[in-house]
Amino acid sequence: MALMALLATLAGCGEEPPPALGEERVAPGEAALGAAMTERILEIGERHRATGEPIPRFNQPKTVACATATFEVPPLDDDLAVGLFAEPGRYEALVRFANATRQDDRDKDLRGASLRLFGVPGAESLAGPPGQQDFLFNSHPALFAGTPEAFYRFVEAVADGRLWWYFVNPLAPQPRSLMIALRARDRSVSPLAETYWSTTPYRFGEGHAVKYSLRSCAGAPAPMAAPDPDHPDHLRHALAEQLAEGEACLSFRVQFQTDPQAMPIEDASVVWDEHASPFRPVGRLTLHRQAIDTPRALARCESTVFNPWNSHPAHRPLGGINRLRRAIYQAAGAQRTTHNATLSGDSPSAPPTQEEGP
Repeated sequence: MALMALLATLAGCGEEPPPALGEERVAPGEAALGAAMTERILEIGERHRATGEPIPRFNQPKTVACATATFEVPPLDDDLAVGLFAEPGRYEALVRFANATRQDDRDKDLRGASLRLFGVPGAESLAGPPGQQDFLFNSHPALFAGTPEAFYRFVEAVADGRLWWYFVNPLAPQPRSLMIALRARDRSVSPLAETYWSTTPYRFGEGHAVKYSLRSCAGAPAPMAAPDPDHPDHLRHALAEQLAEGEACLSFRVQFQTDPQAMPIEDASVVWDEHASPFRPVGRLTLHRQAIDTPRALARCESTVFNPWNSHPAHRPLGGINRLRRAIYQAAGAQRTTHNATLSGDSPSAPPTQEEGP
């Protein structure tokens, strides 16, 4: 009997069973980790405030462009007709395109897109009126720091002014993170030329999890390049040129989790296999003909705070990175928008409305 017990122990008897589809696993100490991370990010913002500078977003600091749009939900198959997508509909929208780290559009970088829908029945907002549904995207399908522990180490390195140390610290090297970060950075000709991924998972009704993607609609004209590709704002100019002449279309798609181990909820550095579970279109985002390079258009996105927790309950964020985002984005967004409004002479009492993040 003693031998059988030993063999059972060695075989892993008594270990936590593997997660089910859509199941989260909250690590011990995650709340304390999130509080410490929020404190360090606010510390970075305070350094900018103390010098009288505007506080930039911790991530995706440059607003490349800010455009109004319409989001259309078509009739969908039963497994897709959930929450926001349960019925055909049209929603007014706002989309912010951004650079992850660089102010110069000519540099290699990760690109971002943040999308807000207005007037979504059942959507709950952390700040501002109800009915706001936010989606956050990056131009690479994986995060280089995909767990709360990894992201905390990254924030610590940034706060200490040693970003490089996160990747090459000999006591805790991150070669996989470094490879993801290097692969994610690229040059771009237009915000519309990128495919964007949510990287983190979300509920899609009870017992289901998905990741989101945003890309040019099938059959849409090729994105226009800027007439001045050597300009540091050439991505903004490219989109401005295109929307001055007509509309642009982006397809909103979902990818279902089909294997809870190969497609983990708690590690956003793992790409979900698109061959095992292809993305399926569920919505269409139309950017209207408009002027997107005006000070007013850019200021609208600068004064707002995207948060994935502005959401319909059927699409609640999942995973450790998303759980951290809730408090971090609220605190950092309030700090940034209040200080920057004071600098610009605007009222600092108006609540922030959007923020993007890791």
